[in-house]
Amino acid sequence: MKFAQKLSCTIILLVAASFSVGGFLLVWGNFNDSLDEAEAQAERWHLMQCYAMESEVLTRMAQGTEITDENMRSYMESLPAYESESLATMNFIRLMTDESEVYSAFTSDTWADWFPLRGGDTAYELRQADDRCYLLLQNQVNTPVKTYYMQSVNDVTSVFDARDQQLWRLWQMEAVTLVLCAGAAVVLSNRLTKPLKTLSEASTRIAQGEYDVRTELDTGDEVGLVSRNFDAMAEAVQKNVDELALSVRQREDFMGAFSHELKTPMTAIIGYADTLRSMQVSPEQQRMAAGYIFSEAKRVESLSRKLLMLMGLSEQKAELEPVPLEQIFRAVYVALAPVSSRIKLCFQKSPGVVVLADKDLLTDLVYNLMHNALKAEPKDQRIYALWRQEKNRICVTVADKGRGIPADQLGRITEPFYMVDKSRARRQGGSGMGLALCSEIARLHGTTLTFESKEGKGTSVSFWLELQTSEGADGK
Repeated sequence: MKFAQKLSCTIILLVAASFSVGGFLLVWGNFNDSLDEAEAQAERWHLMQCYAMESEVLTRMAQGTEITDENMRSYMESLPAYESESLATMNFIRLMTDESEVYSAFTSDTWADWFPLRGGDTAYELRQADDRCYLLLQNQVNTPVKTYYMQSVNDVTSVFDARDQQLWRLWQMEAVTLVLCAGAAVVLSNRLTKPLKTLSEASTRIAQGEYDVRTELDTGDEVGLVSRNFDAMAEAVQKNVDELALSVRQREDFMGAFSHELKTPMTAIIGYADTLRSMQVSPEQQRMAAGYIFSEAKRVESLSRKLLMLMGLSEQKAELEPVPLEQIFRAVYVALAPVSSRIKLCFQKSPGVVVLADKDLLTDLVYNLMHNALKAEPKDQRIYALWRQEKNRICVTVADKGRGIPADQLGRITEPFYMVDKSRARRQGGSGMGLALCSEIARLHGTTLTFESKEGKGTSVSFWLELQTSEGADGK
């Protein structure tokens, strides 16, 4: 059974139970009130007959008339015709002594069998016979002559009939109410559970791989809160899945690039070595083959060294110490000068600027960034190493006005072996490991590389370092 159906049934059952209990209590209260009123009326009439009889006895005695059963019978025969018209219920009376019946207006022999009643001088009791209800009353009337017993039967069937009629109307009203309530409960339940249906459908679609599905419910209650939490969970799942897919793609790219980077020099080495092994060549050809073997072996050595360095950086922690920035710039200039004859290296002066860094790693970081800028073939034949200060930090930026990097590839350029232009990079001796090493070095210094690039206009790479002292660092 669906939740909406369960909710509808629950609402209907609660309404039915509440209506039934409340209606029954109301009818039962009205019935008890009516029955009490009927009993009080019957009792007043009965007592009135008793008092009238006692008065009659006293009057006869005062007149000197003898009190006999025959006199009492004559008196009693005059009462029903005189009193019955004023009563709402049917009343029947009988007068008894201990020995015999003096007078009886009972119309049924069954009524006579119900007496005498137990309960002392005054007693009453409810009885049912022939689908009718009767109230029995009995009083002891003491006279100087003898003791009489006044007995009456009062028909109170109308009170019970009124109760049954009220109950019947109650059931009719309850049936109509339940039908209307059932329709309202179904509509209300479907409306209340519609957000849950949306959540269920969204979870099913996410389970099937549609991780971009969102519920976006704004109900203003707990369901809305569940919706927001569900969407946040879906967002986290999608992010993790995307990261996992990216990780798989990066691993595949890494393995493909690594295999390719090894295959190219190994093919050359094997080919030239096989030539030297199996063929008779001239000394000049031997030197050429040996030169190729040497250069390709050095390329493999360089690749292996960079891989080991990248693995080592991911496991070690840098020991940061005060290092003059001017010293870093000078070491990079000296290292790049032999390969940058046509490109001017422009370093911003930094007297007195001391940063917290690992000197060798920071030198490699700036060197690699500027070496990459050299390969970008800047239009103005210049590469810039700049810095600016903000409070107790400085931002170091390496910029060029070269080819630039496509916007869709900026997010992957720090992956190992990733190259924007593979053919040009390999011709320039690149392996795609430089920026990966730079990213790891930046991480060890508690910072990250920030790239800004436009195709045809150039690239800038920035990172932040902590200052040891800011004396003389005016940024000019």
